Formats: sequence, structure tokens, C-alpha cells
Amino acid sequence: MIRRNVNAPLDPATDAALLLRRIGFATLTLALPMASLVSRRAAVVLTPIGVALLVISSLIEERSWFSQKLKESLLTRPGMILLGVVAWSALSLTWSPDASAAAEKAGNLMLAIALGFCGAAALPDRMRASNLNLIAIGTALAGLFALVLFMTGWLRESDAAVATGSVERGVSVVLITSWPALAWLVSRNRGLSALALALVVGLLALTRFETGEAVAMICGAVAFGAVYANRDAAAPVIAAIVAGLMLFAPLLPFLLLPLVSMLPSDTSALHQALGIWADLVGTEPIRFITGHGLDTVLSSRLNGLLPQATPTTLLFEAWYELGIVGAAAASICLYFAIKATVYMPGALAAGVAAAYTTGFALTALGFATLQPWWLMTLVAVAMLFTAVARGQHKTDRPLAPLSPKSATTPSHTRPKAGGPTPAGK
Repeated sequence: MIRRNVNAPLDPATDAALLLRRIGFATLTLALPMASLVSRRAAVVLTPIGVALLVISSLIEERSWFSQKLKESLLTRPGMILLGVVAWSALSLTWSPDASAAAEKAGNLMLAIALGFCGAAALPDRMRASNLNLIAIGTALAGLFALVLFMTGWLRESDAAVATGSVERGVSVVLITSWPALAWLVSRNRGLSALALALVVGLLALTRFETGEAVAMICGAVAFGAVYANRDAAAPVIAAIVAGLMLFAPLLPFLLLPLVSMLPSDTSALHQALGIWADLVGTEPIRFITGHGLDTVLSSRLNGLLPQATPTTLLFEAWYELGIVGAAAASICLYFAIKATVYMPGALAAGVAAAYTTGFALTALGFATLQPWWLMTLVAVAMLFTAVARGQHKTDRPLAPLSPKSATTPSHTRPKAGGPTPAGK
């Protein structure tokens, strides 16, 4: 329920803006995690709806605030680098072999970036705790629902293949949205609630150990603990690791092949994928400067131009499609974005670093790259962190005057809250 001061004058526009903001934020926090477990396109549908409601509420309440925040976010260093990555992706359509499919992927990328900037600009400067509590509630409910599905064995039914695919994506949504929820709970000193949520998310991640989601969550948990303990030292290290993996990705197959060769024979698929990666780097080094064009990996695999065992990791696709220009810009953007957590409060910095680490690990392991549902999920997570950051106001509220007479009393004669003694005596 949205509470309004009964003594304040009636303002239907303000009430409508507050209601739209509550509905839009609930769409991202309550509806999105739960709906992702039963629908594959939940994030694609619900994220734009939630962002649109937030933008409308901001325009109703204060139009100048939205335009000012949008301009500020676009002119930041990570924001301009991100726009450069999008521009280079659009330019790569000119030499992409399948321009129609690549144009669709570029459109999805541009839409996600636009929604992220507009949604973050539409959030107010001071978020209400009642709205931010919905992040933890929605994540916990979706996590418990997913655990029930796994424990009842419904997901192991052979005729539930379509539903299983939906739940696989839904579990990823729950896992990645758990970090802003934990950041909010820890920042409010709700240790027991944070521990309970971490237990639910941890059990859920263990059910997805074979697909690599559990490994990604472990990496995120390590980043959370390290940044929370010492963000000044841990944040630059994590930023350098993530950016370095993106920037020097073509060297990975040559470094990993000798190690994979010493592993048991059940890693033959991994060995084959790394071999294909190394061959492509060695035979076409010139094309790794400009890239082959956006969405080339998927179309080439479908047309037989690339083997079916070609790696699906983002580390390979970014270099193969966008070349060193796109990969270097993406790595720089990741570096500055993660390093910026040094200037955030402890719990928020830990949550942001953990989310970046988890999302990067998922894409590096090949689970989710630049598919539309994953892009929209990342947009929602970025907006949740922006909301948590704007809910960290901990200033003391001013004392309300006891009577109209006291409101006009000079400040040097007003009594303190603890007694009738005049201030300063």
C-alpha cells in the first residue's frame, strides 16, 4: 500500500506517478522472476513493460529529472564506451554474411541498452524501502517455487521438455537477481533474512551444477565476500581479471589445451571445442581485427561453415564477430564498471561485483550469451542495483515542529530533542 500524508494537499498526478512506479517496480521484482520459471519469453515481455511504467511515472512527476539523469548516464565514461560497442556492432552489419539475422540481433542489443538507460534515469533519487523490499520478496518466492518444482520431480518428466527449458532460464533469472536482493538486505542489516535467501539460492544453484550455473554462483560468492571485506583491494583485481579474460581470450585455447589433454577422456568435447578455437585463431588472424560480423557464429554453425562443436562462449563470439575493436571496448567497459564499486557502500559494492562476476561467468561458460531474454534480464538487474543505490540514504530526519509557534522560533532558541535546555548551552 502506498501511504500518503493525510495533511498534504491532494495531487492526483503525484498519486498516479507513485502508483505507476509501484506497479512498474513490482513487475521487475515480483512478476519477472516468477514468470521466468513458466515462460521462456517472460523477460522479453515484462522488462519493457516495467521500464515503460517507470518512465511514465517519472515524466508525470518531474519531466526535467528524467532528462537530466538520462543525459548524465549517457555522458559517463562507461556509458560512452558502451555506446561505442553498440555502434561498432551496428557497423559490423556491413560485412556480416547474414545481414538480416544480424540486424535483428543488433536491434535487440540497441533496445536493451536504451531500456537500461531510460529505466535507470526514471528511478527517483530516493527509493522507498517498501519498494526495495520487493526485490528480496520476489527472489525468495521464485527460488522456493523452483525448489518445489525440482523436489517434486516434475522437471524430470520426459514430457516436460518445453517446461524444463523455461525453468532453466528462470533459474538463471533467480540466481542473477539474488545479488541485488542480498545487497539490499545486507545494507539494511537484515542478516537473518539475507542468510535465509542465500540458503535458498545456494540450494537452487546446486541443482544446476552440471550446466555451470553453480560454478558461476560460486565465483560470484567469492567476489561478494572479497569486495565486502576490502573493496579497495578486491574490486580492481576482479575488474582486471574479467577485463583481461575478455581482452586476451584468443590466447585461452592455447593455454588450456595442454591442461585439458591431461584430464580424463570425458572432456573430449571440451578438447575438440578448444582445438577448433585455436585453429580459427591461427588460420584467420587478420579477421580477428575487424571480426566477421555480428551473429556470424550462429549462422555459420547452422549453414555448416563452422563445425557444430564450435565454442558458444561469449569470449569466442565477441572476438570472432566483433574483432579486437569490439572485444577491447567491451573489456574496457567491464573494467571501469567493476572498478567503480570502490566508490559504492560496502554491501552495494559487493553485490554489484558479484553480479558482474556471475553474469560474466555464465556467458564465459556458454550458458547465456547475447540472447534477447538474457539481455532483458541484465537490464532488469542493472535497474534493481540502481534502485538499491538510491535507497542508501541514511541521513537523520529533521525534527518536526511541535506547534506553529515553535516553527517560527529562531534556531538558536529552539530546545534540543532530549530536554528543555536551549541549544548550545
